[in-house]
Amino acid sequence: MKSYLRSNEYLKKRQFRNFFFKLIIISLSCLFFIQSSLGADISQLYEASVKVIADKSENELIKSAFSRVLIKVSGRSDISSSSAYAGLLKKADSAISQFRYDYIQKQQSKTPAEEQSAEEENVTIDKEKWFWVRFNSGIVNSLLTDAAIPVWGKARPETLLWFSQEIKGKRIMQNQHDAVHIYNILKNQAESRGIALLFPFMDLQDQSAVSTSDIWANYNDSVLSASRRYQAQSTLTTRLFQQSGGLWVSQWTLLILGNSSSWEIKDNDLQRVLASGIDELADKLARQFTQSVQANNQNSVLVQINNINNFKQYQQLDDYLANLATVKSLTLVHVQQDRIIYEINYMGGQNALLQEIHLSDLLKPLDNSGFNTRQTDNNYKPVILDNMDKKTDINAAPVRLQADLEYWFSG
Repeated sequence: MKSYLRSNEYLKKRQFRNFFFKLIIISLSCLFFIQSSLGADISQLYEASVKVIADKSENELIKSAFSRVLIKVSGRSDISSSSAYAGLLKKADSAISQFRYDYIQKQQSKTPAEEQSAEEENVTIDKEKWFWVRFNSGIVNSLLTDAAIPVWGKARPETLLWFSQEIKGKRIMQNQHDAVHIYNILKNQAESRGIALLFPFMDLQDQSAVSTSDIWANYNDSVLSASRRYQAQSTLTTRLFQQSGGLWVSQWTLLILGNSSSWEIKDNDLQRVLASGIDELADKLARQFTQSVQANNQNSVLVQINNINNFKQYQQLDDYLANLATVKSLTLVHVQQDRIIYEINYMGGQNALLQEIHLSDLLKPLDNSGFNTRQTDNNYKPVILDNMDKKTDINAAPVRLQADLEYWFSG
């Protein structure tokens, strides 16, 4: 009997451990997909590191770091061609928040065997001196806005990158472990431009969903179908090969918002050919989600948000909208039952505002017909803003402002 009880107790403990393990796996999977679907929140837009060179003054280092930050925040690699660029650099000192000097291990191209040998022989590894600086985000944004240069906010689309390389005439798909050096170049350049890259697992599911021929033949439907599990906002395919003369060629295709665009980069240097491809990606994304800001190019729109049921949801919504790069100001106009109406003053075109909102799954767009079908009792009738301050009959049917845009809050 005791043996049976001990056996039964052991089985219960084992079942509990298995259940707990599965729960952890499910939770991590859910967390991965939730984070992916909300887009990337880039946290280091306003800081940069530059290598200290003996003949460069600290003021020159500050300007060099500020230039990198301007590129990240604006999304423009050609910002130096702007007529306002020289004036912006002169104001770099006024935007500094923090700075320091760091000593970082010198990057050397060694094989794993050489690195291990150096460690065993206690070889001293040279360190390089770097200058790190963080700039005040409010000052940087104001300087760019005053110069009529767009500010690209922290909420940016994540891009899923499928990479294939031709080696000795054979085309193969490669993940981060197969091509460490190449992926490091891609990740470092993406970080320097303030964009987020995702890389597929290349597990059995990915291998069965997309093939090397799909990548090289630009079979976009297959690529997009395989990309759905990652819920990234854009998808990028990269094909790399080297010609007989040593010239590296990279071919890129970006799929975003139902559109595709392609470009090709050629260079004798592998790092330059990959970094230039990422630069083009960042430029295209920036153009997609920002527009030039002119002093007279500010517009307003009434936006209704449905399904706001408590103060916590309201705070989440308010913080989200207020931090959009295209939003100049946000005014709460009307609250009624579970509906909120904002007046949003935005910079640039309305399309830039809409695309930035759609980066997150927090708000689901609804057209008027779709919304009205929910109201089968017809309790809501449109009114104009001028009637808001007038007294209304409390027994009358509730009113609804005729908003320009409607969304369903899904947070």
